[in-house]
Amino acid sequence: MVYIAIFIGGCLGGSLRYICALLIQQSYFPFATLTVNVLGALLMGVFSTYLISYFKSHPNFKKLITTGFLGAFTTYSSLSLETVQLLMNGKFLLAFIYVLSSMLLGFVFIAIGYKKGAVRL
Repeated sequence: MVYIAIFIGGCLGGSLRYICALLIQQSYFPFATLTVNVLGALLMGVFSTYLISYFKSHPNFKKLITTGFLGAFTTYSSLSLETVQLLMNGKFLLAFIYVLSSMLLGFVFIAIGYKKGAVRL
Protein backbone atom coordinates (compact mmCIF):
# COMPACT_ATOMS: atom_id res chain seq x y z
CA MET A 1 0.00 0.00 0.00
CA VAL A 2 2.85 2.42 0.76
CA TYR A 3 4.12 2.10 -2.82
CA ILE A 4 0.74 3.14 -4.18
CA ALA A 5 0.69 6.16 -1.86
CA ILE A 6 4.17 7.23 -2.98
CA PHE A 7 3.19 6.67 -6.62
CA ILE A 8 0.06 8.85 -6.30
CA GLY A 9 1.95 11.58 -4.47
CA GLY A 10 4.76 11.45 -7.03
CA CYS A 11 2.32 11.78 -9.92
CA LEU A 12 0.69 14.80 -8.32
CA GLY A 13 3.95 16.47 -7.30
CA GLY A 14 5.68 15.89 -10.63
CA SER A 15 2.66 17.16 -12.54
CA LEU A 16 2.43 20.29 -10.42
CA ARG A 17 6.14 20.95 -10.86
CA TYR A 18 5.73 20.67 -14.63
CA ILE A 19 2.80 23.11 -14.54
CA CYS A 20 4.90 25.55 -12.50
CA ALA A 21 7.70 25.28 -15.06
CA LEU A 22 5.23 26.14 -17.81
CA LEU A 23 3.78 29.09 -15.88
CA ILE A 24 7.08 30.58 -14.70
CA GLN A 25 8.96 31.75 -17.74
CA GLN A 26 12.57 30.64 -17.83
CA SER A 27 15.06 33.34 -18.57
CA TYR A 28 18.71 33.76 -17.75
CA PHE A 29 17.95 32.50 -14.23
CA PRO A 30 16.14 29.25 -13.26
CA PHE A 31 13.27 30.87 -11.34
CA ALA A 32 10.90 27.90 -11.80
CA THR A 33 13.15 25.43 -9.98
CA LEU A 34 13.97 27.97 -7.28
CA THR A 35 10.27 28.64 -6.77
CA VAL A 36 9.20 25.00 -6.45
CA ASN A 37 12.12 24.16 -4.17
CA VAL A 38 11.38 27.07 -1.82
CA LEU A 39 7.64 26.35 -1.84
CA GLY A 40 8.39 22.67 -1.20
CA ALA A 41 10.56 23.61 1.78
CA LEU A 42 7.73 25.73 3.19
CA LEU A 43 5.25 22.88 2.75
CA MET A 44 7.64 20.36 4.30
CA GLY A 45 7.98 22.60 7.36
CA VAL A 46 4.22 22.97 7.71
CA PHE A 47 3.45 19.29 7.14
CA SER A 48 6.19 18.05 9.46
CA THR A 49 4.64 19.95 12.37
CA TYR A 50 0.96 20.52 11.66
CA LEU A 51 0.22 16.97 10.52
CA ILE A 52 2.72 15.13 12.72
CA SER A 53 0.08 13.46 14.90
CA TYR A 54 -1.95 12.54 11.81
CA PHE A 55 1.20 11.17 10.16
CA LYS A 56 1.83 8.92 13.16
CA SER A 57 -1.60 7.36 12.74
CA HIS A 58 -1.44 7.27 8.92
CA PRO A 59 2.14 6.51 7.81
CA ASN A 60 1.06 5.86 4.20
CA PHE A 61 -0.36 9.37 3.99
CA LYS A 62 2.95 10.71 5.33
CA LYS A 63 4.80 8.88 2.55
CA LEU A 64 2.29 10.17 -0.02
CA ILE A 65 2.94 13.79 1.05
CA THR A 66 6.66 13.75 1.89
CA THR A 67 8.34 11.12 -0.26
CA GLY A 68 5.79 11.13 -3.07
CA PHE A 69 4.38 14.64 -3.54
CA LEU A 70 7.16 16.82 -2.13
CA GLY A 71 9.89 14.50 -3.41
CA ALA A 72 8.58 14.83 -6.96
CA PHE A 73 7.60 18.49 -6.65
CA THR A 74 11.01 19.66 -5.46
CA THR A 75 14.12 18.80 -7.38
CA TYR A 76 17.74 18.72 -6.34
CA SER A 77 18.80 17.22 -9.65
CA SER A 78 17.38 20.14 -11.64
CA LEU A 79 19.11 22.57 -9.30
CA SER A 80 22.38 20.75 -9.90
CA LEU A 81 21.93 20.56 -13.67
CA GLU A 82 20.96 24.21 -13.99
CA THR A 83 23.95 25.23 -11.86
CA VAL A 84 26.32 23.25 -14.08
CA GLN A 85 24.72 24.80 -17.18
CA LEU A 86 25.21 28.29 -15.76
CA LEU A 87 28.85 27.45 -15.00
CA MET A 88 29.44 25.97 -18.47
CA ASN A 89 28.05 29.19 -19.99
CA GLY A 90 30.48 31.27 -17.95
CA LYS A 91 27.80 32.70 -15.67
CA PHE A 92 29.73 32.11 -12.48
CA LEU A 93 28.08 34.86 -10.44
CA LEU A 94 24.58 33.70 -11.40
CA ALA A 95 25.51 30.10 -10.52
CA PHE A 96 26.76 31.23 -7.12
CA ILE A 97 23.66 33.35 -6.50
CA TYR A 98 21.42 30.45 -7.58
CA VAL A 99 22.99 27.91 -5.24
CA LEU A 100 23.24 30.33 -2.34
CA SER A 101 19.67 31.60 -2.73
CA SER A 102 18.33 28.05 -3.12
CA MET A 103 20.00 26.88 0.08
CA LEU A 104 19.32 29.96 2.19
CA LEU A 105 15.72 30.39 1.05
CA GLY A 106 15.14 26.67 1.55
CA PHE A 107 16.32 26.88 5.15
CA VAL A 108 14.37 30.07 5.82
CA PHE A 109 11.14 28.78 4.32
CA ILE A 110 11.27 25.40 6.01
CA ALA A 111 11.76 27.27 9.31
CA ILE A 112 8.78 29.54 8.50
CA GLY A 113 6.65 26.51 7.63
CA TYR A 114 7.78 24.72 10.76
CA LYS A 115 6.79 27.68 12.94
CA LYS A 116 3.47 28.18 11.12
CA GLY A 117 2.61 24.50 11.44
CA ALA A 118 3.62 24.37 15.10
CA VAL A 119 1.33 27.30 15.95
CA ARG A 120 -1.70 25.28 14.84
CA LEU A 121 -0.87 22.28 17.05
